[in-house]
Amino acid sequence: MVDKRLTIQKIKILEYLHSVHSHPTADVVYEAVKKHIPNISLATVYRNLNQMVDSGDVLRLEINGEYHFDGDVSKHLHCYCSRCGKLVDVFNKKITDYAIKNVDLPGFEVSNVQVLFKGLCTKCS
Repeated sequence: MVDKRLTIQKIKILEYLHSVHSHPTADVVYEAVKKHIPNISLATVYRNLNQMVDSGDVLRLEINGEYHFDGDVSKHLHCYCSRCGKLVDVFNKKITDYAIKNVDLPGFEVSNVQVLFKGLCTKCS
């Protein structure tokens, strides 16, 4: 069961995630939220992030065994630079719609897709 209570911790975590486009880790979110809620624990941040992922309020991306979080849950893709670690949003409705429409799995209706392109950013290439 997903906890849908809107606590001050969840509000501050969501505010932070909506204010950045850097796809932070839980540790980065914790350091940012701790400025507003000094007594918050890292465990509370992890628990709330996981609840928000489960409820669809936040996206979680796993890159090289580390979770990154995205406050933008709209349909979009991501590009990851394997040299510097930069992670950016890509809003390309044509690719997203194509991927969703062309998955043919019996008994399964696709509503969203997560695509992660890996390569080198222009600064690293």
